[in-house]
Amino acid sequence: MKYASMIVAGLAWIGAVSAGHAACQGSSILYQDGFERLQPTWGTETDFFRVVDSQLEVRPPSDTYYWSANSANLYDDIDMCVTMTTLSEADPLESKAGLVFWYTDVNNFYVFELAPNGKASVWRRQRGKWLPQVEWRDAEGANQGDGAINELRVATLGSEAMFYVNGEKFEELAGTPPDNGQQIGIFAASPPEGVAAFGFDNLTVTKP
Repeated sequence: MKYASMIVAGLAWIGAVSAGHAACQGSSILYQDGFERLQPTWGTETDFFRVVDSQLEVRPPSDTYYWSANSANLYDDIDMCVTMTTLSEADPLESKAGLVFWYTDVNNFYVFELAPNGKASVWRRQRGKWLPQVEWRDAEGANQGDGAINELRVATLGSEAMFYVNGEKFEELAGTPPDNGQQIGIFAASPPEGVAAFGFDNLTVTKP
C-alpha cells in the first residue's frame, strides 16, 4: 500500500457515544482542538486533509494511508481522546483510521486504529516498517458502518499504553516511547479500491 504523510506535521450514534462514555481522564488539558479551522501546527491543507463543517476531514487516495503529526507540543505521559466519524467506509475491512502516539518522526511512531467493521488494532512503525503490536480483533462497544461515531482514547504512562473505544477498554501494551517526548497525530487509510473518509473532532490531550 502506498502512503502519503505530512511530517510535523445520526443522532443514534451521538447518543451511543455521549451516554456514559468517559472522555479523557487527565487532570489538566495540555492541548485541545475543535477544528474550527486548520491550525498551522497540522501543516498545510490539501484536497484530502482539510477542515469541513468544524471537523478535520481526511480522505486518503485509493490504496493509500496518511498521517499527520501535530507540532504544537512535545508530551511525556498523556491521556488523549478524539471523536471520530466514519463518513464513507468504502470497504469495512480495508478502511481504517485512528490516533497516532509516541511519534518521533515519519519512520518511528505508534497508531491505534479502528475499522468500520468494529475491529481495532495497534501498529508500530519502526525504521519505516510496519510491525503489528495488537492484531485486529473486535472492539467491544464500537459503532459500525457509514455515519458511525466512535470515541477513541489512548493513555500512556511510562512505557505502558492503554486503548479504549467508547469508554470500553480494548487492550494495553508495553512499548517504547521516545526518549525526549512524543508528538501526537491522526491517521487514516483507504482500501485498494475506493476512497474512505473519516472526520475527527474534539481532539483533547490531557495530563494523566
